[in-house]
Amino acid sequence: MITVVRRLWPVLVALIACSVVLYQFDWRNMLVLLPTLPVGWLLLVMASGTILVFATSAARWIAINQLSWEARTIKRVYCYVALAMAASLVTPFQLGELLKIRFAQESGLKLGNSAVNLALERIADLFTICALGVAGLIYIQTGFFSLAIATLFSITLFGIFTPLMLQGFIAWLGDTSFGSRLKSLAGPPLPLRNLVLVGVMTFLKWGLTLALWMLIIRLANVDISFWQGSFLLGAVAAISILSMIPGGIGVQEFSVRTMLVGMGIEPLHAETAAIVLRFLTPVMVLIAAAHLPLFYKKAQSTTA
Repeated sequence: MITVVRRLWPVLVALIACSVVLYQFDWRNMLVLLPTLPVGWLLLVMASGTILVFATSAARWIAINQLSWEARTIKRVYCYVALAMAASLVTPFQLGELLKIRFAQESGLKLGNSAVNLALERIADLFTICALGVAGLIYIQTGFFSLAIATLFSITLFGIFTPLMLQGFIAWLGDTSFGSRLKSLAGPPLPLRNLVLVGVMTFLKWGLTLALWMLIIRLANVDISFWQGSFLLGAVAAISILSMIPGGIGVQEFSVRTMLVGMGIEPLHAETAAIVLRFLTPVMVLIAAAHLPLFYKKAQSTTA
């Protein structure tokens, strides 16, 4: 029974969340309001923001795996990182990013090395999400700018410096069997230059994501501050991941609506912003899918 509940938990949560969204949202007035929004600008912002996020994520993957910065490698990595990120949007716990491990083997990376590097990336992302949420909450509750900034950078940097801590742990283990095995999996130490680039790309990726969310919300006629946006992105991203629901369907809309109303936004505008933000997911998936012909073309040329 427990096993069945555990397996069905994401489905149950999704059904409950979608039911709440269906019955709580003012769909009649929202359907009148949605056509008045600048659809062209929304699509432009979503598309351009998505491409920039894909690009920064690809640059980080190249840096953390110590790949060459040749044009062919950059294009290839950009394509499969875009596809993996799109897959993560429609899989529980964003497990679609595991596709990067599969494609990384084409670049000569060992399975263990790419798996460890993907884990390090996810740790950096999770700490950054936590930093955004906690820092935003601190500023909203206290108004202390310096404390919020210190919290934002300290938590984020802790996640970014995880590769260094891993290498220190491996050195501490020494020549033990576990240490040797872990050293083989982790691969060569990450040079400082690459670590700095990983950090910069992590900041850029989530900075762009925050800017993208805030622009979309602003185009939906909802005005929030930077710190409110920081808290919103961090909290909603964490809730969506923990819910284990692909794309956080239902959970994201309910969370965005609840938090925006808590920030003093009228329910109708909060619900409209939540629905408009939902459209970002299919836009990202479609843009990633548009890379498929280019991806397979490059794969065939590489094979040839």
